Amino acid sequence: MERTTVEKEGFCGMFHPVQNIEEKQVVIVLGGSEGNENIPMNVGAQFAEKGIPALGICYWNVPGLPEQLIRVPLEPFEKAIGWLKKKGYEKIFIYGISKGGELALLVASLMPDICGVIALSPIHCIWGGMKGNKGLLNKTFTKQSEFTWRGKDFPCMIAELKYGSAVKNFLLHQQFELSYMYENPLKNFDESTAIPVENINGDILFIYPEQDLMWPSKAAVEYMQKRLIDKGWKHNVTVLSYEKASHIMVPLDPPALKMFKVERKFKEECRKNRRDAFAKTIEWLKERA
Repeated sequence: MERTTVEKEGFCGMFHPVQNIEEKQVVIVLGGSEGNENIPMNVGAQFAEKGIPALGICYWNVPGLPEQLIRVPLEPFEKAIGWLKKKGYEKIFIYGISKGGELALLVASLMPDICGVIALSPIHCIWGGMKGNKGLLNKTFTKQSEFTWRGKDFPCMIAELKYGSAVKNFLLHQQFELSYMYENPLKNFDESTAIPVENINGDILFIYPEQDLMWPSKAAVEYMQKRLIDKGWKHNVTVLSYEKASHIMVPLDPPALKMFKVERKFKEECRKNRRDAFAKTIEWLKERA
């Protein structure tokens, strides 16, 4: 694995190469709002094990980037794309889960060198940023955009921060739920905050659980599908949904899975579905190699 830093290369990355020096396809891997190396490093390594080079990227809470998920610049992704192209990669895809799924769609809508997106448990619009990097219950929402481009904020939706309901849901249902924080704001959805997915220069693979307790990814995917049709988008969309699955759709088994009742009740089925989603992701990518 090869590491890069914001100071040296303009982005924080973990590059996982493969033995085949003729490989021209590569995937950028993004984690969610947790802001750590777990997904970029471990899922990136799994892509490489399947023969697809991967560049895991941390986009905040690392030296040289914001310490909070507020006004995070997207320019480091330009640096990363240029770095990959210098290595000879011609087909650059981007893969992200949750907040990383949102970000993957946004980055691809701005940077035409990305030729396809895999978005897991994504949302369809940009939200206000979050203070706090010590855990979910430490976070607070702000009115400033999560991300910036060329120094400018994006229009953003503002979620309703009410952790009391999360505690109540945990006590009553023995699982963690945050989707209610987004329900009321989305009743008055501001179209200017929508990710312009119609600008993405390649196919999209959406993956989500039928019952997403963290935010409404199913409704978000349905919105984006309709938007792409209405805009006359010329590429293809593939959608995979899973009944026995939680918000965490990556092929890992983190302790956080225990937060969800479906993961405890149907442990093996959920694990199988996470692996199935990743296997189908590999197939989807190799069809586009």
